[in-house]
Amino acid sequence: MSFHEVRHLMMLARKLQRLAEEDCNRGLTDKEHTLWDRATAHITGMCVLADCAALIGGDPRGAIVKIVVPSGRTNDWGQEGICVPA
Repeated sequence: MSFHEVRHLMMLARKLQRLAEEDCNRGLTDKEHTLWDRATAHITGMCVLADCAALIGGDPRGAIVKIVVPSGRTNDWGQEGICVPA
C-alpha cells in the first residue's frame, strides 16, 4: 500500500471507531449503518488489492480494524493481525 492508501485506511478506521462508540452509546441510525457498510466494504477492497485481509470488529475498546498480512505478523494481544490506529 502507498502512503496515501495507508492514510485513507487510517481515516476509515477512525470513522468506524467513532461509529462503534456511537453504537455502544445509543445504537446506530440507518444512515450510520450505511456509512459503516460502505467503510467496511472500502477497507475490504483495499486489502484485497494489497494481498491481505481485513478483520473488522465492533468493540470500541480495542482496534476496530486489523489487517491480516501474508507473513502472519501481528501486533495485537490476540495475535489476530496488525492494528490500524484510529
